[in-house]
Amino acid sequence: MQATEILQQLVTWTPYLLGGFAMNIWISLVAMLIGTAIGWLLARLRLSSNPRHVRASLVATEFSRSIPTIVFQFYLVFMLPSEILLPYFKVIITFPVWIKAALALAIAVIGFTSDNLTIALDNWRKGDRQAAFLFIPSWTSYALIIVIASSTASIIGVSELLARCNTVINATGNTQLMLPMYLYACLFFFCFCYPLTLLMKRFSARLKMRYALAR
Repeated sequence: MQATEILQQLVTWTPYLLGGFAMNIWISLVAMLIGTAIGWLLARLRLSSNPRHVRASLVATEFSRSIPTIVFQFYLVFMLPSEILLPYFKVIITFPVWIKAALALAIAVIGFTSDNLTIALDNWRKGDRQAAFLFIPSWTSYALIIVIASSTASIIGVSELLARCNTVINATGNTQLMLPMYLYACLFFFCFCYPLTLLMKRFSARLKMRYALAR
């Protein structure tokens, strides 16, 4: 297969692949929102004066660290039904597979947020605002890790970027397109993550500089 033919195929399928990458970003965003909310609650409990609250939050944090997200994805696929009918209301709540992938990824976010936000909240209580704000670039950097990890959602049937790459390869029936297609998928992630990584590094460096000057 000639390079021009490969390039033409990649250009032709780009809109379809972009739709899959949008799903990666959406899954990651939902996972970060859910995981951050629960992680914030655990962080607050870890700073509680009640020993029981502290122990419970530590156990929950350790639990979230110990579960491989890919295993939890399979667990949710088999344990959560595709839809639930609420009695009396006759309302059907659906659980599409992408939600299950987001919930699985949120597990890792819970542990990260609980650990790092505990430090940030403690610094905030002590009046050390600069140190507390360092949580922001750390959170953003972790969000990019979740974006990359969202590609594992393809194994449970989510139509994200990697799954759509496989669909294109199967649809064209050309195995020579496999390597260029996967490299093209890598380019999607790189172009999205690398600029944000540089931005967060600069932001973090400025925060640390201000923190050093303030001291």
